[in-house]
Amino acid sequence: MQIERKIYFLQLFIKGSLFLSLAWAATIAFFLISHAGCEHYSTNQFLLSITNILILCSAIFTVRLLMNKYVAEVTSNSKHFDELTGCLSRHTFSQMFEHLILDTKRTLEPLTILIIDIDHFRLVNEDNGHRAGDEILSLLSESIKSVLRASDVTCRWEGDKILVALKDCTEKDGCRLAAKMLELIRIPYKTSTGQDIAITTSMGVSQMIPGDDAETLVSRAETGLYTARDNGRDTYAIGYNWILIDYSCDPIF
Repeated sequence: MQIERKIYFLQLFIKGSLFLSLAWAATIAFFLISHAGCEHYSTNQFLLSITNILILCSAIFTVRLLMNKYVAEVTSNSKHFDELTGCLSRHTFSQMFEHLILDTKRTLEPLTILIIDIDHFRLVNEDNGHRAGDEILSLLSESIKSVLRASDVTCRWEGDKILVALKDCTEKDGCRLAAKMLELIRIPYKTSTGQDIAITTSMGVSQMIPGDDAETLVSRAETGLYTARDNGRDTYAIGYNWILIDYSCDPIF
């Protein structure tokens, strides 16, 4: 909403400036035309003034076109990122994730993902208010990014879940990074109201294996997240494949 409000006022300012400039140019043109016969204004001066007005109008229109292009780019970029956390939106990440998986299959470099979830985030909102909860989520994303490389990608997966894609990173290295994040996240966060709020997170870790696609890789990381929760939270766990049992099959003796 803040970006949209800034864009609105920017467009309003440009339109207002354009209107005032055109009104001023029209006033000068009328004045010159009505006094064209006076001795104070020669023909050359009159043509020079009209030329200056046309140049001014052209410059203003050019600036407006450039600003409209800039606004369009800002609007487009804002759709790619989550405004609260600064992470990629899920839609944009999903498109990038497919290319990342294909590139991993081509280069045979390891790819590991982390799914990070705030423990009992609903209670954090209830005890401190939704505004504090939003600040905590924003501060959490900053903490996560502070230990990542430039090549790593973060995404606000859903709600208070953040997904991190780690290029050229093994499952073992992903676990080390998860442990480092857990230690950093335990440090209480100070909100804008001066509150010190301590949180913990649970994390699921999963490395891409042959035959994986985006869905299976994320699904396996989620099983790790559920395991971390079952193990008492404030920890990480490696994901595993779901075991499907077909109970309709006849027993084998």
